[in-house]
Amino acid sequence: MQSLQKIFLKSASKPLFWIVLGFIFKGIPFLFVILNHPYQDIQGIWGATQADDSSYLLPIDNFIHNGIYTPDFRMPGYGAFYLFFRLVFSPEIACNILIVLQVVLASVSVYYLALIARNILKNEICFYITFYLFILCPYSNFFDAYIATESLSASLLIFGVYFFTQYYQINKKRYLFIAGLLLTLVMFIRPVFGGILAICILLMVLQKSIGFSMKIKQLFLFVIPLLVLEGLWVYRNYQTHNKFMPFTTTGAFYPNAANSYLQPLFEFTQSWGGACTLTNKPADINWFQYYYPGMPSSLPFDSLPDNIYTSEFNKDSLLKLKEMIACLKKPTPDSASIQNKLRLKLNKYRLSVKREKAFQYYIKAPLQMIGVMLFGPVTRDYLDRGQSVPIIGKPIVIFNYWLYLFILLSGLAGILLIILNGIRQNSLLLIIPLIPLYIILVHPFIFRFFDSRFLLPVFPFIISCSSYLITIIYRQFTQQYKKGY
Repeated sequence: MQSLQKIFLKSASKPLFWIVLGFIFKGIPFLFVILNHPYQDIQGIWGATQADDSSYLLPIDNFIHNGIYTPDFRMPGYGAFYLFFRLVFSPEIACNILIVLQVVLASVSVYYLALIARNILKNEICFYITFYLFILCPYSNFFDAYIATESLSASLLIFGVYFFTQYYQINKKRYLFIAGLLLTLVMFIRPVFGGILAICILLMVLQKSIGFSMKIKQLFLFVIPLLVLEGLWVYRNYQTHNKFMPFTTTGAFYPNAANSYLQPLFEFTQSWGGACTLTNKPADINWFQYYYPGMPSSLPFDSLPDNIYTSEFNKDSLLKLKEMIACLKKPTPDSASIQNKLRLKLNKYRLSVKREKAFQYYIKAPLQMIGVMLFGPVTRDYLDRGQSVPIIGKPIVIFNYWLYLFILLSGLAGILLIILNGIRQNSLLLIIPLIPLYIILVHPFIFRFFDSRFLLPVFPFIISCSSYLITIIYRQFTQQYKKGY
């Protein structure tokens, strides 16, 4: 037993050991993806792709060939990493290097997440629990081998928070600048993470032990990267579109959706809590039999809830919309007119839900979305990874589910506990729980989106909250045990 402790419970001040261990455990699912030849739409890459990978890579290829970043409905954060390699290599080699970079950063980030937990929560046990939960949980390792934003966002977010918290540990000014730069890059990869910059600024303002003039200096140092990079992006957008655009040109939607009836259709379905995410079972939006070019065939869906109707629409109204959508599958001279009618009616129906069913719109639907986001069909697809492994596939899946649910439930409880302790003791504690809490709440309540992918970059911080709760329970148990003797 003591020999195992010497091996697996080495001092946190030995980074080489922990980083190598992170590489080993992160490398296993990485190799599993590569060796199983996953879906990919880029010829010659090792890893996997999502359906939206071209929206990050194509603008960079166009920029290299034509000097124009287009299409530009994505901020160029993820593409900037691809550009760095693409300037020298072919698209497939650049993608392969990007995937390797992702798994390298992800492996190193495990150690730094554990350091954050130890330094902020002031407990050595938190380091070990956070580290091992992170490397063992398949949910947090899923996208390391994908051309997708989740893995890189998670790693940069961890490094950014580490430097932010480390500044308050050892007071090195460059750490604030590095933190601001890394968190700004995360925002340029996924704009919604701009809210995390706001959280950090708020926590800096709340520090009671620091004078006003020093706070101003700290804030300026932290936001310099944001001011410079965001200023350049806003200037570029104004020159291109003659509009003030701090983030993206189409919000959360693809241009083909934002410029057609599809965005109002998604928003209407989401207004009463209907599912729009492609899953392994028919989503509620499939009832409308909608279609856009390149979309995979949708599964049929035959019924809608009975409690969604208002004075503005009923079942017959929606059947008429369904007929209009069917007409658009074969374009005619009237297609533009039908599009406009659909947009007007869908927006009208959504506003009627918002007005007449306020509780369902503002409370019930977002809470349903949170449930799907935390443990919906897409999450279960992630956890089912490993079922194809001969002989031990089923035990692997059972372990995946058990560990994920354990981390999720204990992590949510840990979020509340750390917030209470942070308010009473040290506001810097709040950085760990507020990051996942912000993401969990902002997507369903503000943007009304709830894909499980949105949770992935902040899931490591839920792991930290889980380790905090486990540590508290362990302390209580050991104290009671000692009293018994």
